[in-house]
Amino acid sequence: MVQAVVAVGGNVGDVTQTLRHAQSLIEQQDSVDDVRPAELFRSVAMGADAGESFLNSAWVIETSLEPLELLDLLQRVENDLGRTREVRWGPRTLDLDLIFYGDEKFDCPRLTVPHPHCWYRQFVLAPVASLVPDFVHPVFGLTTRQLMERISGNELPVGYAGDLADDHFLTELVSGFPRVELRRGVQTGDFDQPEVSLAFWFGSGDSKPKSPFWLHVPANDGPQFVRDVLTAACVDVEPVG
Repeated sequence: MVQAVVAVGGNVGDVTQTLRHAQSLIEQQDSVDDVRPAELFRSVAMGADAGESFLNSAWVIETSLEPLELLDLLQRVENDLGRTREVRWGPRTLDLDLIFYGDEKFDCPRLTVPHPHCWYRQFVLAPVASLVPDFVHPVFGLTTRQLMERISGNELPVGYAGDLADDHFLTELVSGFPRVELRRGVQTGDFDQPEVSLAFWFGSGDSKPKSPFWLHVPANDGPQFVRDVLTAACVDVEPVG
């Protein structure tokens, strides 16, 4: 059995009931030994067309399924409970994302684990850290609690580099995020991307961090992508009592 961590959420219909139903469907599988849920959190929607606020949680699943088999199961449950995919980042009845699969690193066209964006998203880290605070991210070597602490301080230093990362471009984008402090003159080292690139140092005042957390921003949808990233990192999620 492997301990997998799944981020769960939705913003259409009775999300709490949908999550309970989805958990029940997962638990009925012979290949699943246990599903342990985290508490619920409320987050703002990420994406221009994402709709109303989301309810988010997480599960720890004890399973004998291989990563792609588990992905297939999660997607079947999404489909069975009304998930549609007409709009990218659109409203969702149910969203099930595989975040960790034990301490394995896995990358193929259909699936990357650890999830490549989990390290800066409060709506993922808050429930995951509440459930498995001492689980160590296989790539960054930090616990989920430490990753959450990096984005929950009073200040969010954001370093940047790339051909399109000029002061005007980013100053306009971060104007709605008062916690963000832009850092110029980033040393990219081996990181070489022609598009806008962001390096995040959460909770650190060090202008030359030893291990920058780089995030590649696509040139064709850079502004919206950056807004979504900063929304996910800066806007606090709220526990649902």
